[in-house]
Amino acid sequence: MNSNNPVVVPARLGALDFLQQAVRCNTISSTGNEIVLARMIKARLDDLGIDCEIFRENEHQANLVATLRGQGPAKKPGPRLVLSGHLDTVPIGDATWTHDPFSAAIDDGRIYGRGTADMKGGLFALLFAFMKHKDLAPDLWNGELIFAATFGEEVGALGASAMVNKTQIPRFDAMIVAEPTDNRLVIAHKGVTWLRVTSFGKTAHGSMPGCGTNAVDKLHLFYERLQSLDLGPTTTPLLSEPTFAVTTFNGGGAPNVIPDHCQMTIDIRTVPGQDQQGVVAQVEAIAAALVKEDPEARFQVECTLNLPGLLTDEEAPIVRISQQVLAKISPGAEVVRGAQYFTDASAFGAHGDDIIILGPGAPEQAHQTDEHLVVDDFFNAIDIYGEIIAQYFSQN
Repeated sequence: MNSNNPVVVPARLGALDFLQQAVRCNTISSTGNEIVLARMIKARLDDLGIDCEIFRENEHQANLVATLRGQGPAKKPGPRLVLSGHLDTVPIGDATWTHDPFSAAIDDGRIYGRGTADMKGGLFALLFAFMKHKDLAPDLWNGELIFAATFGEEVGALGASAMVNKTQIPRFDAMIVAEPTDNRLVIAHKGVTWLRVTSFGKTAHGSMPGCGTNAVDKLHLFYERLQSLDLGPTTTPLLSEPTFAVTTFNGGGAPNVIPDHCQMTIDIRTVPGQDQQGVVAQVEAIAAALVKEDPEARFQVECTLNLPGLLTDEEAPIVRISQQVLAKISPGAEVVRGAQYFTDASAFGAHGDDIIILGPGAPEQAHQTDEHLVVDDFFNAIDIYGEIIAQYFSQN
């Protein structure tokens, strides 16, 4: 570290060093090696004698679940709290980085690299708070503390869905998801529906368009009708209204050929409680109406991702306790907020009760060139998580 870097007490050097190792590990969704990072974490937990299991999905991807169990004197079982974060990152992009995206370089009090903010910083802050809780004698608390690291969050919460569908974790009473929130409390976020709409036509020579059916033209008509999609007046406190956007539009294969195939994707962001199947039905109805008007038109509507939003009760114990801790450590951060994106919480929601989103890192750093995390925010997150964990089990 140079003179512009923070002076870190020895007790925290291990956490920062391990985070740097994690950032140097390429875990880009679907093309990286998330299982390598899972094995790095397991090796550390094995050294501490913590019960840990890797659930291999394929050659490159895996979930990891570790559990601490309290054995206090309470006559009834204690609560089950899950600490969750994802192993994967988005690609590095084409722009030039000031620091190599896998260097984990520390400069002016910030650690640079892909995934520092989204969300290896949060994941490893949870991990070190989890490991610290092992130091508490089991007979002094009651319940289960679970650390859950997932693969494939950036490509549709794949690991979280597998964790639920394959019962890799039990049902839980509360969960902390460590997405970057600037260590501020988020209790609501939007859901997502991704649709792939394909139009089919008939190929012909570009000089004789009347001999074919132009799939691009047909999908353009669909696009125009789509603008009337009614997402309803549904509103939710802390969140903006539902939205939709066409995010890809591809068709044709040669400049002199009438295209017989064209495809678009639609990104729909819903609010908690919204009828997402009803929205899909509206899109299907638009396609059906066009086919009825034009016998040459053919469409296929496919739903590639459908996850609900999150809305946690402000009176939930995990929310109240988090507010108490944040008010003491970082005044102002305890004010509840909403987020427009979705997280693994969308997949976990049906498998447990109260979920909050809370993690180090500025949300606007996610997916950016020169992504970075303030080192002190990482250390603060470890302290915040540790205090929330301690109070959650002491008050329940």
